[in-house]
Amino acid sequence: MKQIEAIAVLSVESDQVRFTVISNRDGSEVVTSAETFPLLTVEPGGRKAERNDTNAHQSAEVDDDRPHSPSADSANCQRVSCSEAKEPPIGSGHVEQDANVVWDAVLRVIADAVDTMCRDGTPVTYIKSVAIANEMATLVAWNAVTGKAVHNLVHWSDARMADGGTAAAAEWLLQRSAAVKCTADSCRFGTLDAWLTWKLTAGETYQTDVTNASYTGLLNLATLCWDRDAMRSRGLTAASWPALRRPDKRSTAVIVVGRLYGLSVHVTMARPGAALYAQACYRRGQVAVTLTDRTVVALGAHDRGPPRRQPARGPRPVVGYCEPNMADRKRPKIVYGLLAVSRATDVVHWLKNMGLAKSWDECMNAYASGGAAAKTGRKAYMVPAFGGLPSAPYGRPDARPVVCGIGDRTGRAHLIDAAVDSICHSTNDIVRCVVAGSASTLAVPVHVDGPCSELDGLMRRLADVSGHGLAVNRPDMAVTGAARMAAAALNIEYADRHETVHYVPTSTAEQRSAWDGQWAKAVRRSYGWVAVDGRELSDWYATASADQRPGRLGVSQLTNMLRRVGYWYSMKVYDLLYTVRSYFTPNTHPHRDAIADGSSATNNTVCESA
Repeated sequence: MKQIEAIAVLSVESDQVRFTVISNRDGSEVVTSAETFPLLTVEPGGRKAERNDTNAHQSAEVDDDRPHSPSADSANCQRVSCSEAKEPPIGSGHVEQDANVVWDAVLRVIADAVDTMCRDGTPVTYIKSVAIANEMATLVAWNAVTGKAVHNLVHWSDARMADGGTAAAAEWLLQRSAAVKCTADSCRFGTLDAWLTWKLTAGETYQTDVTNASYTGLLNLATLCWDRDAMRSRGLTAASWPALRRPDKRSTAVIVVGRLYGLSVHVTMARPGAALYAQACYRRGQVAVTLTDRTVVALGAHDRGPPRRQPARGPRPVVGYCEPNMADRKRPKIVYGLLAVSRATDVVHWLKNMGLAKSWDECMNAYASGGAAAKTGRKAYMVPAFGGLPSAPYGRPDARPVVCGIGDRTGRAHLIDAAVDSICHSTNDIVRCVVAGSASTLAVPVHVDGPCSELDGLMRRLADVSGHGLAVNRPDMAVTGAARMAAAALNIEYADRHETVHYVPTSTAEQRSAWDGQWAKAVRRSYGWVAVDGRELSDWYATASADQRPGRLGVSQLTNMLRRVGYWYSMKVYDLLYTVRSYFTPNTHPHRDAIADGSSATNNTVCESA
């Protein structure tokens, strides 16, 4: 029988559930079990489709499978009968998932991992703690009486979250969903961690942590309490949202459902924050990037209190992680973060749909052996603006994909080269965005994880395009971060002997400057192709006519120029004041390495939520 101490990590996303048991002695995986399933969305023509490329085993026809409130709750609804309530159909830009599919997968992967441990002679009692690492911002609405979800999970990339995050999606459900209206006061909202904790404890624990709460748009980052004014402005009540777990207190949730009966959940974290903690990023300028086959997520660490106010096209301020302070439990170390997201990796799915590549490996092999641009002297640039570029640093939902610089000899190899380069340029843009938001310089190396971090060709090209060194550790650092946080919560040691692979750029400054210039021109060409929110197209390339020459300056152009100058001046003044204030403000959140010499550490006072 193996004598080990282990931490179990339940990683839950809307299209993947993974349960991993990790030895805290060397960081090795004792056992792991995972399931994937497609997301639910619609194609532009209105036909329902499965968004994931995995072998789908779940039906996309969800109108009949969606859980509804039982007829016993019909007394709570005066105008609409709950037994006859129908959910709004999945519209364009909506990305959802059946909650039952996720929950059933959670129970299956846990049971499979526990059975494997028992066959190997490792009883489940060797697991000292359970941690939950969940995807950010995804909304769950369920009935607290019946325990059933009253609507599909609303994915964080859903168009309903574009204006306000999770709170905006909750407001939409309250206004449009008949099942949510019928549930009335029994309806509970929360991110995936709150819902999973509630389900695993049979409704005994209804709480969330500040890392997940910071993605809802309802958390006051200065006080780490729910913002009641933000709730009232969207018609939400505090009773329908989970209690906030205080970072300065050890809080556990005892599991009473499934094969982990009797174990406790000590940690719940949003996946970007867990990866940031695993990479030991704690000061401004340090960035952790997660590259998946769907998105690129860059989270930059920010110390010295909450980040400053960001412009409309700037990164999103969040709570990165709250690290327990072994010397003083009442003063945990709180590290904030600045988040930027890109969907540039969707371009590989486009290559698959066009028949240019069958998989990521084939795409990277063709890129490594092609060298099409070097052979012909022609280099194409592709901007993968599928669904627009609504997030930072572009802020242009009216953008659409473009390919620039093609010629009569442009072929498959050129398009694959342009697709890989577009991923690297987009990643470089969001990394610059989060670093600029913290008013600092980039601290190298840039930490990269995710499934795509195992692609050697992509990492080499990313290093050349960015001009900065990369450090690649495990493919999924979020699981490592959650396990390390759970070990710290129990005050037990956690060792990780996994080696880090470093990538050093080989490009010159002149080459990178030329690439950046061409990429910027291609991005500008992608603007102004569709009208957004009923507005007319206002981009120069879409509205220029024969009598509007670039050399002619009109009143609207002059007004726009003055507005930009005023905005630039105000931001420079704000940055100067912020820098002066940060200089005279003591560092209240030093990392554990900073206090290794015995210096003391203090933290912001964290208030207790109602």
